[in-house]
Amino acid sequence: MAANASVQLAAPETGFEAVVSAAKALADPLRANVLRILKDDSYGVLELCRIVDAAQPALSHHLKVLHQAGLVVRRREGNSVFYRRAPSPAPARAALLDAVDEVSLPADQHERIDAVHAERRDRSNAFFAAHADDFARNQARISEVGVYAASVLDTIDRLGLSAGAALEVGPGDGELLAALAGRFDRAVGVDSASAMLDLTSGRLDGLDNVSLLHEDFLSLPARPDYRFVLAAMVVHHQASPQQFFRHAARLLEAGGVLTVVELCRHDHEWAKTACGDIWLGFEPEELETWAANAGLAAGETQYLAQKNGFRIQIHTFSNAQP
Repeated sequence: MAANASVQLAAPETGFEAVVSAAKALADPLRANVLRILKDDSYGVLELCRIVDAAQPALSHHLKVLHQAGLVVRRREGNSVFYRRAPSPAPARAALLDAVDEVSLPADQHERIDAVHAERRDRSNAFFAAHADDFARNQARISEVGVYAASVLDTIDRLGLSAGAALEVGPGDGELLAALAGRFDRAVGVDSASAMLDLTSGRLDGLDNVSLLHEDFLSLPARPDYRFVLAAMVVHHQASPQQFFRHAARLLEAGGVLTVVELCRHDHEWAKTACGDIWLGFEPEELETWAANAGLAAGETQYLAQKNGFRIQIHTFSNAQP
């Protein structure tokens, strides 16, 4: 599988030509505003139309200009095309983007962004409420927990992370959460879908140091309560991956570790309908950028080949904040 096959970048420019091209693209207020919106997250064309209150033909033209200038990249997610900022801009371009980012978005656009994220969450929650009984079988078409569980637990042991509290986001069938309970003083699982927590609880009989929280991960109090946070096959269900990383960083104690198990970028559209995925995996650089924006330091990375051409990536990030 070619992981980058669906990510479309413009032909590269170099030196002075690239700076001029970027400056021209940013000369339009609407295009500059779109780049502010794309600072943290990816959005589809229709989502961006709602956020900036623009007609689709006009916005599509502006997105084409930004793409040709190398300021955004686009990727297909099922039947939709999503845009995000181009990674790793050259210093001159980065300076232009920094100047754009210094201006805050209007309050009404923040509200529209929140509405887009809320709709994504609602679709995901509706899927899990309706398909919890089938989820494990469908997920097994991609990967089973046992494939990556040993790597996750080995990381915990090698980093000496025993004791304290551990949090698993979206604990699924509870296999990893039960293992965390054997390594930490307290283990917590959180999921916004009550049907999924019913599935989790079946593996936790006799474990008195485990608790389950029925709430959205982003609603957890922003306190550094956890030595270890695990998100295994979770970020591709998140309405805003960047928000996820930022909140995870807030929950980690100093020196705490976030482990993310995720799919590499793929083009298997059936995963959206069978597993409720919002995103068709990620490039490693996307996860690393979101973590860095949240103040987390990158550690080791592992890759595992899976069924049907899928690849799994396992990233470890640490909270170096005092």
